[in-house]
Amino acid sequence: MSKKISKRIIGVILCMIMTVSLAACGGGSGSGGSSDKSESGDKIIIGGTFTLSGSIAHAGEMALEGAKLAVEYINENGGVNGKDVDLLYYDDEYDESKIPTLYEKLINEDKVDLLTSPYTSAYLSAAPVAAKYNKEMFCVAADSYEGNEQYGALIANIQMDEEWKGGAWWADVMDYLVNNFDQYETSGKKTVAILNLETTYGHEVSESVGKYLKDNKFDVVYEDFFDPGNSDWTSTVQKVKDLKPDVIFAPQYFEDTVNLAQKMKEMDCYAPIMIMEGMSWDCMSWPNTESGGLDPSIAKMPFLGYSVYKANYDSESKEYLANYCKEKYNAVPGVDIIAGFMAVELACDAANEAGSTKTEDLQKAMMGKTFDLAGYPYQMNESGGNAAEFHWGCGQFQPQDIAAADSTGDDWVTLWPEEFANGKPAETFKGWK
Repeated sequence: MSKKISKRIIGVILCMIMTVSLAACGGGSGSGGSSDKSESGDKIIIGGTFTLSGSIAHAGEMALEGAKLAVEYINENGGVNGKDVDLLYYDDEYDESKIPTLYEKLINEDKVDLLTSPYTSAYLSAAPVAAKYNKEMFCVAADSYEGNEQYGALIANIQMDEEWKGGAWWADVMDYLVNNFDQYETSGKKTVAILNLETTYGHEVSESVGKYLKDNKFDVVYEDFFDPGNSDWTSTVQKVKDLKPDVIFAPQYFEDTVNLAQKMKEMDCYAPIMIMEGMSWDCMSWPNTESGGLDPSIAKMPFLGYSVYKANYDSESKEYLANYCKEKYNAVPGVDIIAGFMAVELACDAANEAGSTKTEDLQKAMMGKTFDLAGYPYQMNESGGNAAEFHWGCGQFQPQDIAAADSTGDDWVTLWPEEFANGKPAETFKGWK
């Protein structure tokens, strides 16, 4: 992925001047909607791309499931401006060279009324197209603030604020770490090893989280950047093991964190405090081997991660989504399904508030009101980020008996901030079982 990210500008320019067929772009089948069902017709069409094949397809599929569920929720609650909503989507394969053409098609041929973004860093490839046509784009798990710095309020970035660029979800985790470090059995030296992503997101995490840790007297003794889909963690794990840090921080996608955890277990490498992003991305799949996760007896050891699903956060849509995940997966919602849900939810709520799907009207509505979404509130700031007081939270699994842990989500606990906490911190990570 990093090679695509690093060559994003070149890829966008080339793709914008090429004439590429939908088949060549890997266009997938959509769900509902067509070019004659625009706002002037009998339905509101929401369009976007989702990563349904390639290295992070699992996450894309979960985000799509959340988006589809949000459409059902909106339609059950009156639709948008009295009209039902349909979702039209294509598979972008997480290929930034194909994304601009697909968004040109969504806007010019499919004539969608509302626009969601590609998943995570790939949204930066769609942003120039949205800007070209002055089309508001509602982000699905945008993991970078770069688009907002270029295009401002045209990017409705639910995930980010202006302070924690490229890591808003880590704010509560790191705040928890700073305030609770002394509760753990460590060397006391506050040493940290960071296994980062070679992406725009990864470097923004380094700038924001790394600076926060250093400002709070933590010593980053190791940091390296890795492509998603890294095939061999052996040498890296050995380096970390030799360093014996107090904290291992792995801001990696789901599949990569699973592979990393397996290698660390194999090589008996661990730290007293283990912050593993894969658990956070999809806490439904993390303890489920059939979904690509780990055995529950490993997955539910005392790792830390962000906790987007907070039992003590109140919103009607949060309960709708939680009930769905409980019934289908017997688990609490993971980040990806929440992110897909919230992007559609915000687009529809803003259109209802504005009485319109026009960009200027949507932005005015989002800057003038706080929307209580399925994961946390959103109010647009001037650069399109989140001006609301919102918290991702810090959480972990806490099974009563790790040997008997299962794949359900009944033992998911939010630890921080205290207003959302429904449990106390678990013990120090004392080694693999």
